[in-house]
Amino acid sequence: YDDLFGSITPDKRILLLEGRPGCGKTTLTRKISKDWGEDTVLRFIKHLFLIPLRHFNKKARINLNSILDHFQMTDLEDSIVETGGESVCFVFDGLDEYIERYSTEGNSWFGQVLRGEILPSSTIIVTSRPNASVELRNVVHSRGE
Repeated sequence: YDDLFGSITPDKRILLLEGRPGCGKTTLTRKISKDWGEDTVLRFIKHLFLIPLRHFNKKARINLNSILDHFQMTDLEDSIVETGGESVCFVFDGLDEYIERYSTEGNSWFGQVLRGEILPSSTIIVTSRPNASVELRNVVHSRGE
C-alpha cells in the first residue's frame, strides 16, 4: 500500500490501479480517501476528490465544474485552475464503467487532464479492469495491479 504512493511525485503524477472484478479496487479508493482525510497518505494534497465514474454516465459531460458541483465545492474552481491543479488529487474509480472512456486522441476533459493539457500539476489515480485501460497505459507514470 505505502509503495503505491512513493511512486507519485510532481513528475510522475498518474497512477493506474488495475484489477479483475471484485478484487477491491473501489475499496482501495475509499481507503485512500479515508487515509488522506486522516493525513496518513498523500500529505502534499490539499483537496482529494473520489469520483465514481459510473455516476457521471448520467450527466452531460465530466469536467471540473461538474466534479466540484457534485461535491458542492464550486467556489474552488478558480483557485484550482490558477494553480494548474497543484495540491489536488482526482481519484477516478471505475474507468471500465465510464461510457466516455479515455482516448489518446479524444478532446474530452478527462483525456486532456490525463495528458496534462489542463490541470498539469494535479495528481491522478485511476482504477479499472485491465481490458478497459489499455489506451491509458501509454500516459500513466506508475501502474499497480
